[in-house]
Amino acid sequence: MSTASKSVLAVLVLTFCGSGMSHAIAEDAACTIIREATYARMRVLHRVIIDTTQPGRKPIHGQEIYLKTVQYRLLLGHWIKTATSPQQEIDGEKKLNATFSNCRKEGEGRINGQPAAIYSAKTRNLTLVPFNGDLRMWISRKTGLPLRSEANASIPFLGQSRTVKTYAYDNVRPPSGP
Repeated sequence: MSTASKSVLAVLVLTFCGSGMSHAIAEDAACTIIREATYARMRVLHRVIIDTTQPGRKPIHGQEIYLKTVQYRLLLGHWIKTATSPQQEIDGEKKLNATFSNCRKEGEGRINGQPAAIYSAKTRNLTLVPFNGDLRMWISRKTGLPLRSEANASIPFLGQSRTVKTYAYDNVRPPSGP
């Protein structure tokens, strides 16, 4: 094979392999952004409004409030307090063995007037209740924190579900009442 032919072949290989590699690098970067936004959220005071729907079932509405060393979860109309640090939350998230794949940036949007980058990913969790799903997350361009997420999941024995979470980071206080 001539030197010119080898050069052309090398360019072709780099072009095709390189384009695949750049896609993989972009996917990994997008997955890292999603994962880091999730961890960053756990390090700051915030509240989450959670709405879950499943076909043929009554919607479930919930809330969570994350303070420095305490979390509150609204379950069945009652607030439950748990002592959990941000690092314990991050460690727990890592232990869930959740994975993100096929991550990509979908574009730009706004949530409550805040500019956000929109990311999507395939999710998989292999814990006691395993699931596969699709995730869309709006991440603040200013803070890097999630503003909204939408997850569609398939859960064995429970079927399909859709969970929408809306995150807020201002005026975060413990719940009022008993």
